[in-house]
Amino acid sequence: SDSITRFGIIFAPQSEGLSAQYEFVKVFSIILIISFLATIVRSQVLIQGGARCSEKLFNDMTARVIQAPMSYFETTPMGRILNRLTYDVEIL
Repeated sequence: SDSITRFGIIFAPQSEGLSAQYEFVKVFSIILIISFLATIVRSQVLIQGGARCSEKLFNDMTARVIQAPMSYFETTPMGRILNRLTYDVEIL
């Protein structure tokens, strides 16, 4: 049988024994490691982005509540304010 060319690498036919099979396993392992590292990087980016977004939202909401006029606190129960703040941060 003929050799196979993939990714610019010439692979010997599988019928040539373990050395030919080792080349396939080596390339597969490299692809697997790159995929694993890319998954870790993607997860870290998503986690850090979510944490940064949550922190910014919480800081902005807290600043708005603190700057609200006294009439807002007289008409809105404190429990409703706290529930709204915690729910919005929990959603993120």
